[in-house]
Amino acid sequence: MSLESGRKFGYYASLINFILPIVAIVGVVAFVFSIIAAGATGIANGSVSPVFSGVFGGFIIFIIALVAVAIAGFILFMVAMNNLSNYYHEPAIFKNVLYAFILSLVSTGVIFALEFTLILSTIAGITQTPSSSTAVPFILSYIVVIVVALAFGIVNGLLYMRAFNKLKEKSGLDNFGTAGLLYLIGIIVPIIAWIAWIFAAMGFKKLKATPAVAPYASYSTQPPLSSTAPTKRCPNCGTDNYGDASYCRNCGKTLQ
Repeated sequence: MSLESGRKFGYYASLINFILPIVAIVGVVAFVFSIIAAGATGIANGSVSPVFSGVFGGFIIFIIALVAVAIAGFILFMVAMNNLSNYYHEPAIFKNVLYAFILSLVSTGVIFALEFTLILSTIAGITQTPSSSTAVPFILSYIVVIVVALAFGIVNGLLYMRAFNKLKEKSGLDNFGTAGLLYLIGIIVPIIAWIAWIFAAMGFKKLKATPAVAPYASYSTQPPLSSTAPTKRCPNCGTDNYGDASYCRNCGKTLQ
């Protein structure tokens, strides 16, 4: 059950992560056109405020729905990775994703604090010395924020890549390895991370139960040799073989 639920939840989560940016872009474009249309309608009717209020209200509802779906997709992905981690007896599959989530929370707090401090210091600098000289520290501060955000993003991408690589090792599906690599590259080029979810979805879709491997038969189940025939004992499994045999009849190893 853990494999089947992990496969389904992972597939649905990957589809959500792939489709959601498209929906967001379409929504923003529709919002912009709605604003333009609302402005034209408002000017024609002589009342702009009610029209704009309706457009902005609809856009806020759209954003809330988008965030809710994104959270649901993330929860599905976490549950999927946890189930697959239990199925394959590989804790690193889930732990790396969990560490990435914790790091995301920490990085969000750190970047928010840096941004808030930057804004306050910029306002104070402009108030005290309103000159063009404040532009250089402002730009340098933003570069520091970008570098910190990029560093957190790279570590986050590495954790996701490790989780996908572990899933690749256990499932034997190269799609997960490709998804992990593309996700890491996507920290620099976001559209690559978006493509990574296509390969993740393909990997989850192909997941199948690992077939059980039949163990070698014990030498005790092999029929006994004739008591008068010369024998040769296998150095690997201890099975008695005929004296002229080149390979063990039980394990197949070469007889020395």
